[in-house]
Amino acid sequence: MASSLAPDPTTDEGRSAPLSYGVLWSRVEDGFYVANRDGVFLGYLDREADGTYRVFNGRSRLVGAAPDRRAAMDALLAHHDQEATA
Repeated sequence: MASSLAPDPTTDEGRSAPLSYGVLWSRVEDGFYVANRDGVFLGYLDREADGTYRVFNGRSRLVGAAPDRRAAMDALLAHHDQEATA
């Protein structure tokens, strides 16, 4: 009998993995990072002279800005997850 507190490992029922699961980040050069999952380009981050990051989606459209790299990564993944569920 499967527990109602955990996903059933034999089915997808009850699973709620984030859509950003399995994202691979690569540093192309200093201050420039790209994200992909399963060979699909999700977007990139570009550090500005003041140290902030601009966040671009997979179509090179500006979708946000962030004060640091971690926040920029989170912003891109949140944007991607939002687009995927829209």
